[in-house]
Amino acid sequence: MERKNHGYKKALPSLFLLAALILFALSCGCTQQAAQSTDQKMFKEVTASQPDATHIVITYQGGTNMEKIIELETTITDSSGKSQTKSAGSRLATTPIPIKGTNTISGDFSGKDHVVVIAHMIDGSRTTVLDTTI
Repeated sequence: MERKNHGYKKALPSLFLLAALILFALSCGCTQQAAQSTDQKMFKEVTASQPDATHIVITYQGGTNMEKIIELETTITDSSGKSQTKSAGSRLATTPIPIKGTNTISGDFSGKDHVVVIAHMIDGSRTTVLDTTI
């Protein structure tokens, strides 16, 4: 009685090749570093400092794309959960905010305070330029 080979032996090298290609494709992205957000690179010049327990100062030094910002909107949530928002510039403006400026916000900042700064651009777009706890 003759045994039929149903092509398994011929298909086996093709399956190995297919499996190797799939593993190669999956591993290609695993060795790359995660790309840093363009926003973080472009706006690293926006910082927050706390000179005392009643003031937080937002400083913007200028830099890449700063000439497109018409408003910096800062929201601070203090350790008790109370939030306040203050802006430098205006979304209705047609010219950018002054470079190398500061925006001082007063309040009870005796604990850890969450600071978020959003840049509003002249083209209507917006991006978070600072998100930190001080």
